[in-house]
Amino acid sequence: MSYQLSYLDVLKALFLPLAPFDVLLLAGVFLGIPLITIWALKAAGAWRRWWWLLPVTVAFLFLVQLLAIWPQAGSGWRLTDEGLKLKAWPVSTTLDLKGTRAALVESSSPWRPVTRTYGYGTPGLTTGWCKLANGEKAVVFRHLHPGRMVVLELEGRYYVLTHPGVEELYSALLARGVKQGAL
Repeated sequence: MSYQLSYLDVLKALFLPLAPFDVLLLAGVFLGIPLITIWALKAAGAWRRWWWLLPVTVAFLFLVQLLAIWPQAGSGWRLTDEGLKLKAWPVSTTLDLKGTRAALVESSSPWRPVTRTYGYGTPGLTTGWCKLANGEKAVVFRHLHPGRMVVLELEGRYYVLTHPGVEELYSALLARGVKQGAL
């Protein structure tokens, strides 16, 4: 059993769910910079000589974005005989299920991530270290903001996993002997 993101899933997470501020930011970058390039070249009277800067600028913006999401491909988790393998860049770890406690909580609970301190974040994907609403720090893997989250605790460290269908992960963890309970 696993939930791992493909490169296309990570790419879609850039835009989903749509947020007005994010749309304005993307429009400003992908429309604003090329328009400013055109205006600057025409104002300088160098349009005929430097027109090639426009496609180079647009290609550069897309390339930077595509390279930035490359490490996220494969993010997620996988249940194996050794335990729960978690990849939430920059964290990659395997949790031993014997000493792990788990809880299924609502996404509006105090266990929700509020500030990403080190990791990756777009409107539809958050990975890495986050500060939670209750003040704890946790490794977070959040994809597409579903209504429920699995919170895991192992040796004083917290892990928050949330994605569509996270309830199935919770059931599988309980079936493998993870202790159920309030954290």
